[in-house]
Amino acid sequence: MVERIEISKTDGALKSMAVVHNDMVFLSGVHATDTSGDIKEQTREVLQKIDRLLESAGSDHKSIFVVHIWLKDMRYFGAMNSVWNEWADPANPPARTCVSGELYRSDVLVEAVVIAYRS
Repeated sequence: MVERIEISKTDGALKSMAVVHNDMVFLSGVHATDTSGDIKEQTREVLQKIDRLLESAGSDHKSIFVVHIWLKDMRYFGAMNSVWNEWADPANPPARTCVSGELYRSDVLVEAVVIAYRS
């Protein structure tokens, strides 16, 4: 059985923000809703959204396998990492990649995709 959480048509794209199959949880690209903030503020919002979506799926950030992070510009890497390191569980850090590139909206500074499990 597949469970879909928060089906929406965000910025024109029909998607589920989370999909659960068996004990696997897949999160769509998560970005800040309030894009007026700097990279730290947007990163905090992204991580809060990830926590909320994982909780909705019966999981938490200690159960993340991998996170793929996209930054608008690699100059944001250090500031994003400082927020990330406060949030990540030091006993259970996930595998992680971080790349930069043009994101679909110019005001989005960071986006993350998550694969986790339900513990």
